[in-house]
Amino acid sequence: MDPSILGPSNSSGVQGVAPYSARPPSPPQIHVPSYGSDIGDLKILPSFKGVNAGQLTQNEISIITQDKAQIASDQSCGWQYEQRRVAQRILDFLWLGPTSSTRDLGFLQKEGITMILGCRDSQYQLGFASIQKSADKLGIEAKFVDLVDGKAGFVNAFRAATSVINSHLLDIYRRQAVAHGPDTASVAIDSQNFRRGKVLVCCESGNDRSAAIVAAYIMAIFNVDCIRAMQFVGLQRFCASFDDETKFVLRAYEDTLKAVEDVRNQNAALQTAAQPAPAQRTKRRIDDTMDHDTPAPDDTAMDMEANDQDRYQNRSFVPFVDNAGGPSPQGHRT
Repeated sequence: MDPSILGPSNSSGVQGVAPYSARPPSPPQIHVPSYGSDIGDLKILPSFKGVNAGQLTQNEISIITQDKAQIASDQSCGWQYEQRRVAQRILDFLWLGPTSSTRDLGFLQKEGITMILGCRDSQYQLGFASIQKSADKLGIEAKFVDLVDGKAGFVNAFRAATSVINSHLLDIYRRQAVAHGPDTASVAIDSQNFRRGKVLVCCESGNDRSAAIVAAYIMAIFNVDCIRAMQFVGLQRFCASFDDETKFVLRAYEDTLKAVEDVRNQNAALQTAAQPAPAQRTKRRIDDTMDHDTPAPDDTAMDMEANDQDRYQNRSFVPFVDNAGGPSPQGHRT
């Protein structure tokens, strides 16, 4: 029903007195507070808690992040409109920008970019040929992640992008690692000539899909919530935009990371206590779901009706009235 139309309800003789809608209520908005210069710089630290232990070790996290804190400063004061057309550094090893920034070969060489990660709309994949051309000219890698509409599609893209970025950074490190001593598992790095891997994440504008990918990466590697991750990206690239759908997806991804951490902690506790894993619970029988103290159906119906009337005892507003002008007997929606 159109909420702007006051018409009769489905019950005869009853009239609505205020606009209403039959659709489900909208979810509450996720508010991202602005992080101004008066608060100070935003600092995040690498963490092993947010990453799936089956994919990365603590040592690999240290290789990727160099165990360095990342700091974001408020860029809003000196921000100019033209800066949305170029890429900005979000982390020491991660840049965010539009696809057009990949055509600036001088910029890519100056910043030492070793891989370009293009974030494509699953229904619109044109305009990304320039990424591959630039990568071929400079002899660097070009990878692509397709984002499918919907929460599951975005979460899968977050995981895929995080895996691609980490694999590339570790591969760059291992190429330059040489065996040290008789133990081939022990490696050493020539610190003077070491070249760290650096990734440019981009989409058409550099403000939406790629910004969400970078925020999700920060959540996984630095174990921060979605609000802090969006604030961090917004400070470094002021034009980054997160719409309501993206915020809800990032919140869902945050819950996923927390669930992974809870499972890891539980498994660690079981191993420490040397306890076997709990046996699988058998399927409940219908008798297990029955409450033998449940009152008779007639009594339940009467109690529900009484409780429904009690809800409106002290209310001056009633959503429906009868056509004669008086309030409906129970004063509630029918």
